[in-house]
Amino acid sequence: MKNIIELLDLHSDLESMFLTHQRALLRFEFPKALELLNDYERCLLVHMQDEENILIPIYEQQAVVERGGNARLLLDDHKRMCSILELFKEQIELLTTDDEPDTRLLMLLDREAFYKRLCTHHDMREQQYLYPKLDAILSDEEKAALLGRITTDFEIEAT
Repeated sequence: MKNIIELLDLHSDLESMFLTHQRALLRFEFPKALELLNDYERCLLVHMQDEENILIPIYEQQAVVERGGNARLLLDDHKRMCSILELFKEQIELLTTDDEPDTRLLMLLDREAFYKRLCTHHDMREQQYLYPKLDAILSDEEKAALLGRITTDFEIEAT
C-alpha cells in the first residue's frame, strides 16, 4: 500500500464482514450473527481509532478543508455508527429468546439498511476529502510512515 486512498479497501473488507453477519441473521442463526457483529465491530473500531489517532489529526492540521469535509463530521459519524451497533447487539440478544422473531428481525434489517446508508455516506466523505487530501499533502515517505502505523489486514470469517 503506497497511497492513503488505498485504505478504502479496508472499507470493502468491513462491508463484507457486515454482510456475513446479515446472512447469519437471514438464516436465523442469531448467536452466530451476534458473534459476527462483534467481530465486525472490533475491526471497525480498530480502523476508526487509526483514523482518529493518526490520519484525522494530520488532516486537521495540514489540509485545506472544503465544505463537507470537516473532520468533526467524520468523528460524529464514527460516534453515531458505534451507538447504532450497540442497538443492533441489544436487538439480536432479544431475537435469541424470541419465539416468533420474524417481525423483530425485519425491523432490525430495516435499521441495518439505514446503518449501511450511513456507512456509504461516511465512506464517500472519506473518499472525497480525507484520503485524497492526505495523499496530496504528504510526501511518499510520510505516507509510508503513516501507513506503517495503520492496521491494514482484517481476518474475515467466510460463512
